[in-house]
Amino acid sequence: MILKAKILLIIGSATVLLGCIKDDNFDVVPILNFEEYTVYSDNENNVDSALFKFLFTDGDGDLGSIDSTEFNCFLLYEEKNGDSTATFSEIMPREYSLPNLTPNAQDKNIEGSISLILKPAPIYNFSSDSAYRYSCYVVDRAGNKSNTISSDWTKK
Repeated sequence: MILKAKILLIIGSATVLLGCIKDDNFDVVPILNFEEYTVYSDNENNVDSALFKFLFTDGDGDLGSIDSTEFNCFLLYEEKNGDSTATFSEIMPREYSLPNLTPNAQDKNIEGSISLILKPAPIYNFSSDSAYRYSCYVVDRAGNKSNTISSDWTKK
């Protein structure tokens, strides 16, 4: 009886331990999750810069560019006035080149955090008091476009 209890305890412990092993199998299409948008002001309360931060996962590790002249992260500025929303892609487009995030990695399942610094002042249309936000997406080396994430609407 005691031997039977010990065997059941060992099997139960092994099952619990095996259930704790982390086995990440992310989608090969990058997935983004918005984390933070923070505006920074100078001593005179003038908007100076901003931080747009997001989390990512990628199942085949091909996020980021081998050639630093290729843009693969895109930030769009949008304004909301009443019920209408306008995207201002022609106003100072924000395009970034993320570096190769897995140059020699064995595990192609990657996850992490990316912070984009927006400088100069990130608010473009000072003539209105509408709300604004930023939306972001990335494209991996295989051409897979991620989901688009957005910051919350911010009053000017």
